[in-house]
Amino acid sequence: MDVDRDCPDCGASLERMELQGTDLAGELAIVSASSGEGFLGGLRADEILTPVPYVCQECRRTLCYAEG
Repeated sequence: MDVDRDCPDCGASLERMELQGTDLAGELAIVSASSGEGFLGGLRADEILTPVPYVCQECRRTLCYAEG
């Protein structure tokens, strides 16, 4: 899903990037450390969130967003 995101520091548009150097399986995923708790606790077992980095071209801040 393409979403326009703005830098929280300077307000410039963030550019979506791709992660390199992943684990042996070739993919990264975000999972809850304790099932049913925390901000990811509401995820179903079949929902997998992937960390997607965004970089601000102005101030070079890098942010990762969990996207499904």
